[in-house]
Amino acid sequence: MQAAEAAGVSEAQRRKRILEGARAIFFREGVGAVTMEQVAARLGISKKTLYKHFSNRDQLIEEAIEEKIREVGGMVDAVVKDGSQTFPWRLGRIFSVVGQQFAEIGELLMRDVYYRQPSLWDKIERFRREHVFHAILKLFEDGARGGYVRTDIDSRLVPTLFVNAASAILTPAQMFALPAPPAVVFETFIKILLGGILTAEGRAQFEMAKPPDGGPRAARRVAPRAASRPAPRREVDS
Repeated sequence: MQAAEAAGVSEAQRRKRILEGARAIFFREGVGAVTMEQVAARLGISKKTLYKHFSNRDQLIEEAIEEKIREVGGMVDAVVKDGSQTFPWRLGRIFSVVGQQFAEIGELLMRDVYYRQPSLWDKIERFRREHVFHAILKLFEDGARGGYVRTDIDSRLVPTLFVNAASAILTPAQMFALPAPPAVVFETFIKILLGGILTAEGRAQFEMAKPPDGGPRAARRVAPRAASRPAPRREVDS
């Protein structure tokens, strides 16, 4: 018997363990071909137990994504509020956090959610615009005041241009069309853009904020590109 159905475990703990296990499955394999019956079997629980806590697969997927959004939001907030670190370091940490999420979530899940569950993808997009991009805008304001933005660039334009460029380029449709995993696309975009914005000192500190063994570079091992899988036509909510 798996931990999710072990005796002495509260219903709240059991539900949490089921959600954690299902999230790991979805992040690794996507959601298009994973059924509730398969989730129950993989977790070593009965279908009755699974359906007791989650009425259907859509609810399970949505709560798994929402949990990830809360985790990322907490990490981003912690970096932004860390006044003991410089602007480039904090900016680098935020991009490392986002890059690691690309690698952890994986391209299969991104494809499935984007094409098959547009309402859930829209929720991810709102979080990106209203939370992550807002944090980046605030950091750029700090960076301009601290002298980390090149003096021959109008620092007032940097935040808006950066966010607009990211919104236009870092979309699933764009990333899936490129010959590299999404995490690598993200890392390359950041390198190209920030290489032309930051001063030499700013770039050096930005590089220091990257984890040596994690981050987007690990994506080639964690999230291989599923090039042979055709992208279905995206459904639109009526």
